[in-house]
Amino acid sequence: MVVVVSVHRWPDAVRWIACGLLLVLPGCAALAPRFPPSMPPAASGVDPGLDAQTRLLESAYRAYVQARYPLASALLQRFVDSNPDSPRLSEARWWLARSYEESGDLPSALSAYRALVAEVPRSTPLAGSYEVYALNRLDAFRRSLGPSSLLERRQIALWLTNADWLTISDVGLWIEQLADAGVTVLIVEAGSIPREMVRPGPIGVYFQTSKVPVVEDRFTVIVPAAHAKGMAVLASLNLHEPGWMTVNPEWGTAMASLTGQAFQPLGHVDVLHPDYQRLVSEVAQDLLRTDIDGLVLEARRAKGFAEEWSPTSRRMFEGQFGFSFDSHDQSVSPDAWRWAGWKTRSYLGFVARLTQQLRQTRPGLLVAVVVHERAVLSPMDALTEYGEDLLETKQRGLHLVVQPEPGMPERSDDQGAAMETVRQRLAPTAGDERQLWLGMALAASDQSSLVTAVRAALSTKVGQAGTHLLLMNGPAIP
Repeated sequence: MVVVVSVHRWPDAVRWIACGLLLVLPGCAALAPRFPPSMPPAASGVDPGLDAQTRLLESAYRAYVQARYPLASALLQRFVDSNPDSPRLSEARWWLARSYEESGDLPSALSAYRALVAEVPRSTPLAGSYEVYALNRLDAFRRSLGPSSLLERRQIALWLTNADWLTISDVGLWIEQLADAGVTVLIVEAGSIPREMVRPGPIGVYFQTSKVPVVEDRFTVIVPAAHAKGMAVLASLNLHEPGWMTVNPEWGTAMASLTGQAFQPLGHVDVLHPDYQRLVSEVAQDLLRTDIDGLVLEARRAKGFAEEWSPTSRRMFEGQFGFSFDSHDQSVSPDAWRWAGWKTRSYLGFVARLTQQLRQTRPGLLVAVVVHERAVLSPMDALTEYGEDLLETKQRGLHLVVQPEPGMPERSDDQGAAMETVRQRLAPTAGDERQLWLGMALAASDQSSLVTAVRAALSTKVGQAGTHLLLMNGPAIP
């Protein structure tokens, strides 16, 4: 169909066309990519060095817009290496990260974004700056891909206790020092530990929740400060001995004594109790709102896993296997292997369901289970003493954290040899090496010595190769 517009109607037609362009063009502009503005080019002849830098950047940007990303990244990497003091360094780092990202090299892109973020002073970066854009890109990766985007390269995690955080006056400065030392992940205890292990103190957690007591809201300070430096934050929580809550007597466990009479271990809880599992799920959902990148479930501290029982878990066990105990006060030692194995599988099944539930809110959330070195070196003992099963943990798709045994020598060469033994023992079952975190004990007495200890550990062979490294301050827990 042909539309004929008479000459005397041209002014009306022009007005209609203009209105249409006004409606269409803004929409087209919204589809165009928006990048941080580049610095204005230096005036020719004013600073020959800056002129050369500008020409190199222009060549790199020309390659970028032409989709020649390998060339762009090569030119930009040359700029970064040759001009560490350039006023246009942030700009070059931004386009270097973009070039790596566009070419599909995610690990190099993340590294470049983190290098740009590391240049940010402790004060808040200006809105619209390359640093802010880099922070936004890192946050987008973290939210869309989950911690897997943070684990494309080997991670150096530092596990800090609640006592460590009490000595830190400036969290932002402290995290900046740790990032400079090479730490890429912080593991922060989300709740208080059992009172019998430390001097009496408040019971509760360190984030906002209405389900259990709250000591203070610590995560709202730590998480943003760590993310501003490109560091991930994992929250640790103990489900076996929850010192962060008052245990309901109905959830407690009993153990047979030498005289055949049962007693109630203080603070122990039957993790298989449905009501306790429901509470843990609700608390974990509140913890997820702090914007953490993962959850670390701590190892059981007390031995005697195979001897403990509760009416609830015994009914579940008997219902599944048709096995009945002669007396409710006796030990389960005649069938300890089956009992301990069933409890361990049931516990890990709950952890897997909890992981699936949390990932509905945060896809890709990292969930790790901590085990003792004994789980690697003496699996049968670890199963009956602590309820730990490496193969079952790996088959559930969970990350595995191997913590050093108490009494581990503090010399890095001795710890390195022990870690290598653990790594070799795990070789047949480890699978994806990114799921394995090997622990190393530090012996730091204060804030400054901890940074020094981290640098020393990473300068040795222990900190230079292999799986993810977990640095734990103070002696390893039993």
